[in-house]
Amino acid sequence: MIIDTHTHVVSSDKTKHPLDPGARGWSTKVSNDVEDLIAEMDKAGVECATLVQPNATYGLDNIYQCDSAKLYAPRTVSVGILDPAASNAADRLSYWVNEHGMLGVRLQSQAEPDDPSCDAIWQCAEDLGVPISIGGGGQPDKVNRMRNMASRHPNVMFAPDHFAGWSGSDDKPTMTAALEEMAKLPNAHLRVSSTSLGPYIDLNDAEKELFQQVIYAFTPQRIMWGSNFPSSREGGYAGQLQIAATALDWLSEDDRGWIMGGSAHKLWPMLKAA
Repeated sequence: MIIDTHTHVVSSDKTKHPLDPGARGWSTKVSNDVEDLIAEMDKAGVECATLVQPNATYGLDNIYQCDSAKLYAPRTVSVGILDPAASNAADRLSYWVNEHGMLGVRLQSQAEPDDPSCDAIWQCAEDLGVPISIGGGGQPDKVNRMRNMASRHPNVMFAPDHFAGWSGSDDKPTMTAALEEMAKLPNAHLRVSSTSLGPYIDLNDAEKELFQQVIYAFTPQRIMWGSNFPSSREGGYAGQLQIAATALDWLSEDDRGWIMGGSAHKLWPMLKAA
């Protein structure tokens, strides 16, 4: 079963679901109604997906992701965005999980990942049994701070988004070493999307080896594929699957199976094909 762990839905009905006043980027120009996403998934042979709240689209209002996921459950689950450093972060997570069925949370904050003010939402995630996605990264220090926080909450399964920003880093050897240290945590997972798999194809041999070191450190059993569609949309939705197939062709069929769905099913066992 293929599970896409990083899709975004943005309603074309801007009256019912207005963009946040601070919205920016691709979602101010591109809509992706959940019905359209499901149609694309069906054509591409993708059975299940997590609907991830896009950054800087609806702010912290996760209702469209949640409502959309419930509409197509058990094929879909929602992962909303919250600020982990907010004074009411734990209460907001409880609200979205208990009142709207949110089954994952994506942390976006100006605070450092290991800021003590963020501990409350991690504890709440443990109590509620929901996995955490972490935005940001791209710097070894950020990765180390993510590891510090996760080590304080060993019962919370977590995954940095977009290969933790490895592909955009100017210091890939140090980033690789930081991620190898993170991978030593049993609760650590890693999401790899088109933002990393696309650039991988054009890396030199030394950089490809570093990329592969990260995969082997986590093991395919803790790596999860995500399309990042429609933020990543060159070649359409099916094109994102082709990028993954090309970039991961050095792995065995069994290992690719873990990355393309098996690992995600451990975090969201409620997902089922239609």
